[in-house]
Amino acid sequence: MKVAISDAKARLPELVRAADQGQTVELTRYGSTQAVIISEERYQRLTRSLMNGD
Repeated sequence: MKVAISDAKARLPELVRAADQGQTVELTRYGSTQAVIISEERYQRLTRSLMNGD
């Protein structure tokens, strides 16, 4: 899901719920992705993989 940063403020609860349900939420500025919202679980898996060299 891609959302303009300018729209994200008003939709933050919805975007966090979407991330918690497994979606990747890309925050965009002028059509270019600037940041990503992911669930805590996914973040932990990714950081564990990086730390373990997987």
